[in-house]
Amino acid sequence: MKKHISLKTKQTIQGWLLLLPSLVFLTGFTVFPIIRTFIQSFMKTGNNAKIPSRFVGLQNYTAVFKDPVFSVVMKNTLKFSLIVIPLGLIIGFLLACLVSKNMPGAGIARVLIFYPNVAPVVGFATIWTFLFTPNIGVVSQVMKSLSMRPVDFLNNPKTALYAIMAVYLWREASYMMVFYISGLQNISQEYYEAARLDGASAWDIMRSITLPLVMPTTLFLLTITMADAFKMVDLIMVMTTKGGPNNSTNLLMNHIYQTAFSYWDTGQASVLTICMLGFMMVVALVQFTTMDKRTYYEN
Repeated sequence: MKKHISLKTKQTIQGWLLLLPSLVFLTGFTVFPIIRTFIQSFMKTGNNAKIPSRFVGLQNYTAVFKDPVFSVVMKNTLKFSLIVIPLGLIIGFLLACLVSKNMPGAGIARVLIFYPNVAPVVGFATIWTFLFTPNIGVVSQVMKSLSMRPVDFLNNPKTALYAIMAVYLWREASYMMVFYISGLQNISQEYYEAARLDGASAWDIMRSITLPLVMPTTLFLLTITMADAFKMVDLIMVMTTKGGPNNSTNLLMNHIYQTAFSYWDTGQASVLTICMLGFMMVVALVQFTTMDKRTYYEN
């Protein structure tokens, strides 16, 4: 009995020792920053780092929720997420279905489609900015050739956010494609052969076999793409005037960055960060409690 207890204790200690490096990194780079941010959300800072923080209670929360810019930013962020996430999943899945087939040039097609994820963000964002340039950009030239009036997409409050969405999807859809290719390749061909023998149509096969069996991949992509959409700031910094024009492209992460490092108000920036983390946790919880129960995991 003693030997059994000592062996179990030894295995437990070994397990915790193996987990220790991950726990240290998780605590230092995730748990501690979240706790520190939560504490900082109740503090008020001055105009520079030399002025010490002071406790102000819920004053930062009140100021954030009363700020009209915050409501605009949240609307932009929700609109951005609700459009790019579903479209990215659909486009990524269709691209994966296209290039996962054994046909000539499929490998080259995969490389070309995935290239935006390899190229530097600043580089291709600058190229897209030039493409959207009125009068001389390629997009304007195409519109002129179709007898359409060129639009200054990035400087028009009605079109700026949609232009950012298009560039984001151009990159994000190819990222999702890679995961869907892996999911499609893991589906046993026996299911398809049995369905064809039963006379199932292509749509029946897609609806009853392919889509249910790639649901684990879809659930995973929903989680990470939601985080990516809320953290999106690089395209805004390069392609727009830091969220302009008139805050039409100002998303939550960009607003947090400006509040913390342009206005040096780390208290309100911490409140915004807590709001972002809370919203993402609620959405992730809903996803895993609803979709995960309907997801089929093949052994």
